[in-house]
Amino acid sequence: MSGLLLQAPSADAPLIDEQVARVSVLFFGKVADVFGRAAEVEIPAAGCSVPALKVLLGELTEGGIEALCARGVRCAVDRDIVGDEAWIRPGQEVAFFSMFSGG
Repeated sequence: MSGLLLQAPSADAPLIDEQVARVSVLFFGKVADVFGRAAEVEIPAAGCSVPALKVLLGELTEGGIEALCARGVRCAVDRDIVGDEAWIRPGQEVAFFSMFSGG
């Protein structure tokens, strides 16, 4: 995995902390068809980017990275929709979901 994905948000802060923490991730829609309803994954104690989390999760199951990177799949952190630039910290609620239809 590229060190750039796990680099702390500050360009001046080197990634030297090898401690890890766990984050709970929820899955909805078509993404849940691949991963199930929830998973726990270890991330660096300093946190990680959304793309880094996708890579970590993608390694857990066959077809995982494709499901997370599929068109229309969104990520929410603490119930707010975020983009790939978001930084995930231990203790936050993370969810991946595909677009919904209906009313």
